[in-house]
Amino acid sequence: MVAAGAEGAKVDGGQIEDGKIAGFIVVHNGPTGHIITIDVMASARRSGAGSLLLQAAEDRLRAGGSRAVGLETAVDNLAALSFYKRHGYSVIRTWPRYYSNGVDALVLKKELS
Repeated sequence: MVAAGAEGAKVDGGQIEDGKIAGFIVVHNGPTGHIITIDVMASARRSGAGSLLLQAAEDRLRAGGSRAVGLETAVDNLAALSFYKRHGYSVIRTWPRYYSNGVDALVLKKELS
């Protein structure tokens, strides 16, 4: 798990807000890293916590030798899609019925420089 703490300080465990974990991100390292999940509590959204978490994960992936990072998100998760596009991710394909409820997934990728 990778996280960024208050005022951008990097910590392990989660984004810290008022002494509580407000969010977390789980990634897998490799030539193309993979964001498995990211979650920020509703009360901490739109505060930059998700961006700090994502940047910390990308930094660690880059340091570990990853040249790119990929992820999946539901086609109907417009907030997530907007978030990732703001951070330089591009949709590369759709996976039909990826989720157990039958919803398709968008596969996104970002090159790490």
